[in-house]
Amino acid sequence: MFIEHVHSRARARDTSRIKVLSAADELFVRHGFASTTIRQIAESAAVSVGTVMAVADKNGLLVEIFDRKIASIHTSPFDAPIAHDPATEIIDILGSFVRFFAAQPDLARAYTAILVGGKHPSVIFAELTGVLIEQVSDVLIRAGHSATDASATARIIHRAYLGEIFIWAGQGNPKPDSTLTELEKTVRYLVNGKAA
Repeated sequence: MFIEHVHSRARARDTSRIKVLSAADELFVRHGFASTTIRQIAESAAVSVGTVMAVADKNGLLVEIFDRKIASIHTSPFDAPIAHDPATEIIDILGSFVRFFAAQPDLARAYTAILVGGKHPSVIFAELTGVLIEQVSDVLIRAGHSATDASATARIIHRAYLGEIFIWAGQGNPKPDSTLTELEKTVRYLVNGKAA
């Protein structure tokens, strides 16, 4: 009986967490991050303010929401033939994340600002770093680069990608075109050894 009670409480906690995250996501999209309050989230989720805060503060809610969305757009590595245009393959891998951020520019800017603040680290951002570096390295190896060179180049490309995301986040332009263009130039230079 005690174990059933513990499981029941855990299920209720999980249900509340899902309701809070869902309500926060909807309100952030509808009203913007800055305009949404914890009280509004609680009312929308039909829970107490304390229940919302037990899940996370407003910044933590946004980080968790974005982490889940980022995880959902990530595709797993695929078995591909020799990369005929490795730069294009790499740009395709990274471009989906740039477009994701650009689809919700205000929330993406709030998310990156929270990450830069360092109080709410992103689990998925850390995990995704390793996955993206591995995918980019794989493309380079299939294109004929040595494993050592591919790994080093993939790390540099990933840093350039993060730099472009954070530069975009600091600008007022919601369109990702210039970010994608700059990222493509950098990737082509690093992959081909010459400017695009």
